[in-house]
Amino acid sequence: MRPVDLLRAVRQKQRRLQSLADRTLAIQEELGELRAEVIRNEGLAGQRFIELRDSLHLAARRATLMRSSTRVLFLVHHIEAWDAYHELVRAMESSTDFQPVVASIPRTFPGSPGPEYEKQIHEQLDARGVSHLRLAGHGNGEILRLIKIIDPDLIFRQSQWDSDISEALGTDRLHFSRLCYVPYETMNIVSNVPDATTVNSAVDSRYHRAAWVVFCTNDSMLAMSQRDGARGGAQFRVTGHLKADRLRTATPLWPFEGASSTSRRHRLVWSPHHSIASGWTDFGAFPAIAPGMLAWARTEPDVEFVLMPHPALIPFTSAEWSPITRLEFDAWLEQWCSLPNATVSMDGDYAPLLAASDILITDGLSLLIEYQVLTKPLLFFERSGHREFNEIGKKVLRGVHTVHSLDQARAMARRYFEGSVDPHRGCQISNVEELFGSGNSTERIIEVLRGMIDEEQGNRR
Repeated sequence: MRPVDLLRAVRQKQRRLQSLADRTLAIQEELGELRAEVIRNEGLAGQRFIELRDSLHLAARRATLMRSSTRVLFLVHHIEAWDAYHELVRAMESSTDFQPVVASIPRTFPGSPGPEYEKQIHEQLDARGVSHLRLAGHGNGEILRLIKIIDPDLIFRQSQWDSDISEALGTDRLHFSRLCYVPYETMNIVSNVPDATTVNSAVDSRYHRAAWVVFCTNDSMLAMSQRDGARGGAQFRVTGHLKADRLRTATPLWPFEGASSTSRRHRLVWSPHHSIASGWTDFGAFPAIAPGMLAWARTEPDVEFVLMPHPALIPFTSAEWSPITRLEFDAWLEQWCSLPNATVSMDGDYAPLLAASDILITDGLSLLIEYQVLTKPLLFFERSGHREFNEIGKKVLRGVHTVHSLDQARAMARRYFEGSVDPHRGCQISNVEELFGSGNSTERIIEVLRGMIDEEQGNRR
């Protein structure tokens, strides 16, 4: 290199270094001002920090989708809702334009002592043959740092509730990537309890507002998002729901020995909800009916009972506002499991269990519509004073038998065990057709993602 060229290269590097030094100094000065502002006015400084973080996240998102394939991170804290993602992950694995990465994370349901249950989530993902990372045992800063090292273009989280997971994985902390969502519930069937930030957390939580795309089940949920969402439903796309597809194709599997026998006993699944306190949706009736369910199982040995509690029920009994204590629940559960015809299912893979059952009794919400996919008798134990059903919920109720006592439930169940035809079967078929559509939700979701990615990259189809 000639001396003049060498001198020119040195001066060019000096200018770059000076520019970097100037930028560093400007950032230091801004941080200094921010620190001084923290001292003077903590609230205002916090707002400026949030504005700065949001701007950085926006810039970070603009730098994604630059690879030949899209890297998609699935954060799993709710293994019981894995059916909403399993086939989607499999479809991405077999594609050439997606790179799915699954990671198990701890959860903190109400009443939990702190982040927990990651080990069980890891084990259940293993049992389903799902390759995954384990993001557990890390501090808030480290778990977020690991996610940024993974460098996902898209992030799917399993629920809109920030309080269910680590603070580091809250909506505002993950917004550096494009957030996506397949709701853990297939649809909302009640008028949700409003709070200070939203009138309808089913379609307008902080996570919904920040999402790049939300996949909803039907036109009614889209209309709800357009009516109640701060963004007017702009991020919602109708695709059906993977849970319904899974129920349609699940291979029956019953937990009792001799389940394949031609002279088998009758099969009942009982799924109690977690809202057993007062002041929220108030559907859960477990404290009122648990003793009666125990007596029912004891006195009808020709029926096999499977308790399938909502995943948030057991930790909720440890909360100070729970109407029963964890000790009381554990004592009851010990009696239940001691019976030869009663057991409990908590592995989260409930589609095969429901497919193998004869009848379901629940006081919950999601299963009031999901079980109708199987066109089997469905008993809804109604607790008085619960949140009212919305228009979708009123349609759903046409396919269920509402009962208000266990005597009523037992008499009705016995009729169906003995071969009576369920008069609500036709309503269930029409409900499923109207509310879930024809299936193939995985293909629809993939197609929506490809179209949105093309549009982001300037390749309009």
